[in-house]
Amino acid sequence: MSGPVVVSGGGTGIGRAVVERLVADGRQVVAVGRRRAPLEALGTDFVAADVSTEEGAAAVAAHVPECAGVVAAAGGVGGDGNGVRADWQASFESNVLTAVLLVEALRSSLERNAGRVVLLSSVAALRGSFGGPYGAMKAALHAYVFDLARDLGAHGGTANVVAPGFVPDTEFWEGRLTEETRARRVGMTLVGREGTSQEIASLIGWLLGPDGGWVTGQILSPNGGMAFGR
Repeated sequence: MSGPVVVSGGGTGIGRAVVERLVADGRQVVAVGRRRAPLEALGTDFVAADVSTEEGAAAVAAHVPECAGVVAAAGGVGGDGNGVRADWQASFESNVLTAVLLVEALRSSLERNAGRVVLLSSVAALRGSFGGPYGAMKAALHAYVFDLARDLGAHGGTANVVAPGFVPDTEFWEGRLTEETRARRVGMTLVGREGTSQEIASLIGWLLGPDGGWVTGQILSPNGGMAFGR
């Protein structure tokens, strides 16, 4: 594999933890996000772009002619309560298109370099999100990654989904997390605690590293036992 790893949603939360982990591992990284300030604070190469748009994804591809991998960590709850259709469309753009458009813009480079792809999903895709479009949108990435794994496998590459459980140190929970919610979700785990962005980043780093090349087409859910694997 040659070139950097592109990490969308790289300015905050799990995406930021992934950037920091990969840099610590000696990897070349390009962080991608909509806001410049968090990206500049990372001290690594970056592209400020909205990858839910074709123009944003193309800007990343122009900046990174050769890449070794993609971590699609951009996403969010999506929707502002403007109606069912508007909320589901916003969630689709935030959670599905941000991954698909970025990967497809970089696909030829990924194929040339036996690249590895990790898409960030959620435990909500495995057990539902208790209402709203979020779980359904993340589940769409699972079917996409199966096809992607087949395609990249022909070139020696891999594609997987990481579907974390309750990781509160992210913008996903900003303004929505109460002590009651925290206690309830921790109570759903078998280990009695929440997860951290660094733990998720560690798994992603392994998938992108020298020992992860025989794992592909998988849904990996680090969730503290909140949902069992099947």
